[in-house]
Amino acid sequence: MNDDHHSCCHRDHVEEIDPALTKAQPGQFTCPMHPEVISDTPGDCPKCGMALETVPVLSGDGAESDDHAAHEIRELSRKFWMALVLTVPVFFLAMWSMIPGNPLVEWIPKHISKWLEFAFSVVVVVWAGGIFFVKGWRSIIARHFNMFTLISIGVGAAFLCSAIATVFPHIFLESFRMDGEVGLYFEAAAVIIVLVLLGQLLEAKARTSTGQAIQALLNLAAKTAHRMVVNAG
Repeated sequence: MNDDHHSCCHRDHVEEIDPALTKAQPGQFTCPMHPEVISDTPGDCPKCGMALETVPVLSGDGAESDDHAAHEIRELSRKFWMALVLTVPVFFLAMWSMIPGNPLVEWIPKHISKWLEFAFSVVVVVWAGGIFFVKGWRSIIARHFNMFTLISIGVGAAFLCSAIATVFPHIFLESFRMDGEVGLYFEAAAVIIVLVLLGQLLEAKARTSTGQAIQALLNLAAKTAHRMVVNAG
């Protein structure tokens, strides 16, 4: 296939190509939502941000694509569980002050709990959720806004506002305060990252299972054919 018909996911500029003129070959990667996006290497779709899927080969076991899928699942699983473990205390630190008569409020004062929220959520948002900010930035550069654009802007705004309120609370007007404290949204940013990671992990596992099932069906096809010639006489 002519290289001019390829639209690699890592390019800054994405060419609009007539889908009728392009078709991914076995072993290449393409987007299930945008089949005109074709790449020789795994990555993300520059239009919707979804992970590119490998096109099943007619023979062989597809070990390279399976290795990539397994690596993706391991990375997402590691980020999800770490983010979940850190998000639970962030959520309870933010919520337990709303419970009347809760003795934990006296054990961990607000000026300490907000720093604990900040420390835990910065790992969740920056380390575990960093992949979504990369996808969101690519969507802005390519001018193909998608789900990751919304996630990166929303989570980024909530986290940055809360971080500034924690480090420099004096710069906020009195109208932004409630009971003398500026509202924090660390738990919202962390919970969103955890939920999106869970969705991405489930999607990756489902995509891998479907791809393996299709590959298994293709492997059942006959590898050779025999032609029989029958003499009429």
